[in-house]
Amino acid sequence: MFSSQLSATALENFCRTLSRSLNAGLDPIRILRMEEKRGGSALSVASGDIADSLSKGDSLKESFDQHSNLFPLLMLSMIQVGEETGSLPEILNELSRHYGEQAMLQRKLKSQITMPVFQFGMAIAVIAILILVLGFLPKAQGQPDYDPLGWGLKGATGSIVFLGIIISIIIGGILIWKTVLNNVAFKAKISAIFVNLPMVGAYLKESALGKFSIGLGLTLNSPMSTKKAIRLSMEITSNDAFIKACQPVLASIKKGQPIVQALSQCSIFPEEYLAQIEVAEEAGSIPETCKRLALQHSEEAGRQLSIIFYLMGGAVWLCTAGFIIFIIARMFGSYLGMLGV
Repeated sequence: MFSSQLSATALENFCRTLSRSLNAGLDPIRILRMEEKRGGSALSVASGDIADSLSKGDSLKESFDQHSNLFPLLMLSMIQVGEETGSLPEILNELSRHYGEQAMLQRKLKSQITMPVFQFGMAIAVIAILILVLGFLPKAQGQPDYDPLGWGLKGATGSIVFLGIIISIIIGGILIWKTVLNNVAFKAKISAIFVNLPMVGAYLKESALGKFSIGLGLTLNSPMSTKKAIRLSMEITSNDAFIKACQPVLASIKKGQPIVQALSQCSIFPEEYLAQIEVAEEAGSIPETCKRLALQHSEEAGRQLSIIFYLMGGAVWLCTAGFIIFIIARMFGSYLGMLGV
């Protein structure tokens, strides 16, 4: 089944509501019941189900996990951390900020690609109309049918076939992409490839470091064992490549090594990151330092993602221009063929 996760904006508002209500002393069940009463959305239905689950004595993590199709892994993992550390309002506030940034970047991407996508659609429509109109034009005896693309597409039937081909390619691409995203094995392979790509790899690394730092700052500031704190912080990143690369860290912690020495076993952590952790470990201020590191790396991840979105907008422009040029060349070649040139 394809994912139907909530939008970044919906997640931002939901996390903010939960955080503020919990800080005000409201019971989670009451908060979720209020969300349920809003009605008309998958989130309202899920809120009612989660409230029912909590009423039966289930934990927050167990209750939210029942709707993993709606809530992303990062949120589910962070809820577990918040529940185990007693810092759920603070964590939900961090999640609200995170999803707010995501929503802003998504709006920026949409604004960058709206015009080229519109132009692409208009080009498709013009070509379909051209195929349709030329199919009805009178022609001299013995003159071949008008075939603007040279693909044998003529008249109403040709126009419908052309649109069918384009729509099938677009829908097929979307379905394949969604299938890949919902396949754990494929997703892991894609993550391994993306993490080595220029800019994309930098964004994934900075994003993982930011999320890891958020988790580490919150979990180490609790009675939780260091090994479990680091393991949960790794899972929070939702980055398979990062988690795999950091497995030696857990082995080092198990042997009783200091945190900075354990983190140094993973090449993903830069020298300046390790240096700040080392100073914080000696001063006993790792949670505070991790929060600062989380902000630094989250901001850098946002900057990298902005660059990627800018380039993606440019790529859409180029693809649209390339497609139009290709079609014009095909039409010109077909016209010359009709003239016998």
